[in-house]
Amino acid sequence: MASSSQSSYSIDAVQPYRMRVSQKYLDLTKRKLELTRLPRDARNAPQRNNAGVSRLDLEPLIDHWMEKYDWRAQETFYNDTLPQFRVAMNGTRLHFVHKRSQSPAAIPLLFIHGRPESFIAVSKVIDALSNPIATPPRGDENVQSFHVVAPSIPGFGFSDPVAEGANNMQATADTFNALMAELGYHQYVCHGTGWGFGICRALALAHPESCIAIHTVNPEVPAPKFGISARVWLKYRIAKLIYAVLQRSTFGYTPEELTQAGSGGAPPLSTPTRASSSTPITSKRPQTAAYALCDSPPGLLAYMLDSIQPPSVAFKTPSHPQSLESLHPSTKPQSLGLGDVSSQWTPTALLTWTMLYWLPGPEVALRWLANSKSMVGSLWASHSSVPLGISHYREPVERGAAKVQSPPQWAKAYHRVAMLRRRDGRARFPAWERPAEVVLDIREFVELLGWTFPSYVAAAKG
Repeated sequence: MASSSQSSYSIDAVQPYRMRVSQKYLDLTKRKLELTRLPRDARNAPQRNNAGVSRLDLEPLIDHWMEKYDWRAQETFYNDTLPQFRVAMNGTRLHFVHKRSQSPAAIPLLFIHGRPESFIAVSKVIDALSNPIATPPRGDENVQSFHVVAPSIPGFGFSDPVAEGANNMQATADTFNALMAELGYHQYVCHGTGWGFGICRALALAHPESCIAIHTVNPEVPAPKFGISARVWLKYRIAKLIYAVLQRSTFGYTPEELTQAGSGGAPPLSTPTRASSSTPITSKRPQTAAYALCDSPPGLLAYMLDSIQPPSVAFKTPSHPQSLESLHPSTKPQSLGLGDVSSQWTPTALLTWTMLYWLPGPEVALRWLANSKSMVGSLWASHSSVPLGISHYREPVERGAAKVQSPPQWAKAYHRVAMLRRRDGRARFPAWERPAEVVLDIREFVELLGWTFPSYVAAAKG
């Protein structure tokens, strides 16, 4: 894949940043909410369930937005929780979170959000990753710590948009690599899921000397290809044959993976949701959809709700997301259950995720997605020697569901898989829904690799 060298970037000084949205824009948002006209739901229950977000689900969230939601409180919370910065790269301001560990053995970790996520996805794991002594789940001075960098994709959140030719996954990977070099991190580990994993993969292909390991959760990859990895391709075919004849799973595959995966496999890099939220009008003609989503807060909320698809909305849980640091180790389980996943999706959480697309406008993000889809094929045309660590959640089988998960063994056709950790339950946005397990798995993955990094504490900028 083509890439831009770090020397091609003109980079200004890193500046501290705190969010401060104009009150006029917040007032305008409220007026638009008050003028909302909602469509009628279908009368027939099956049709209503298949049509998308229902009015019964959306209307209480709109009411909460108008009557109880407090953006200023969220703004203050994330300003105080996440050390934020901006740096001008080729004249475009890039927003990022950067928290350095005090440990001399800390490793740089590039945390990459996807869509419909934003930089706040790192908020629940950043303390445990950067300061494991003071935070659960282990609180041990011998546990690996990290210097955490979490940039906003250009045009997302508080990063300025770039020229349309650079509004894509590969250019984003190049920009993030240049950012890490500017901060003094010339080698680093990446974490990303969904489209964030796509950026990680692009980094591994274009900058293997810098991106030296990747951790991800439930990666979606194509079925093994004979021309790329004949061994993995052959093992998969044999495993399917043995299971069809003897009803016995082999080569690390589970029965569900052998019966669901089919012959072609799940499409790579779709949004990690049960049903596809990227309809033709948003993926192929994004500017057309942008006119509606840029002007209607409830319309954008419905789009986000359809993308996230929370199992339920927890109306009686705390407004602010809790980091692992705020929870006593004895009350924070090492394994988070489905109830914990549901409790992460409060009305305030859903609205804050929506606000971080409403404030800059979603049109750049929609075009980024459309532009990046044309690059997906090149992501899976070769094998990368960059080690990959996988956390895989066994989402329950859904009868008749069109979308299925890729068996994690498929990733061996495209990466050197150094860790595969299977976990029960589900996780679409793991750093948000299952932060304790993500922290544990990232630590375990890096410890398995056994690398020694140079000290970055004194040299890092920002």
